[in-house]
Amino acid sequence: MKIELLHSTPLWVCAKAIRRCWASEDKSDTVTHYDVVAEIFDTVCGEKDKALIDRVGNQNRHSSTLEHLVYTFDITGISRACLQELARHRMASYSVKSTRYTLKELKDEKDFVISNDDEGLCNLTNEEYKSYRESSVENYNMLYAYERAKKYLVFSSNEQIINNSIMSLELLREALQDGVSNDIAKYCLPEAYKTSLIMTINARSLQNFLELRSNKYALWEIRDLAYAMYEALPEEHKYLFKDCIKDT
Repeated sequence: MKIELLHSTPLWVCAKAIRRCWASEDKSDTVTHYDVVAEIFDTVCGEKDKALIDRVGNQNRHSSTLEHLVYTFDITGISRACLQELARHRMASYSVKSTRYTLKELKDEKDFVISNDDEGLCNLTNEEYKSYRESSVENYNMLYAYERAKKYLVFSSNEQIINNSIMSLELLREALQDGVSNDIAKYCLPEAYKTSLIMTINARSLQNFLELRSNKYALWEIRDLAYAMYEALPEEHKYLFKDCIKDT
């Protein structure tokens, strides 16, 4: 799993929206100055305005003002099972990697080329390697199916589920190589299959997401996702979300 924050709304935008409600923009301590090095005008949210956002948006529950803060995340390497749970948070926008167009990468996977340098077998002598392969073809095939599957599947902590997911992946690969179209073949996609997406969400909805999904009763993978998204936030924004994060 990899999370990258692509964009976030500056805090001063939210502060300005709040002050507009009470026509108190003259009390703002947000400052705009010219950055000589970057040759741009830079607006910095003041401490009074930061406190205002927290007081109005969080403490006073005028949380609609937090919707002016928007975050866009690049999320890669989560399972489709995790995606199903993520999509239940409807106040967000998702652009997800399409299986219709991208299963070709799995179809093009070839059987592994045998080499003494392969991971897991590099310490065997030639004789040991040959003996291993000849005496345990099933184990050999499973080892390399496992190595291939690491590229495409999210592994849980349950060995039986991992093995079943790998077998499902291999059956899917065979179907694709037999000429079954992506649209039909994807009906046997294992839920552990990795996907990626771009997700945009406002601060109010992100607070709800973090509160629910950092809870110890949440699915382990989406819980990891919640913590990773929080860590990806700009440091000056985290104070708005720290009370939403549940302790482990």
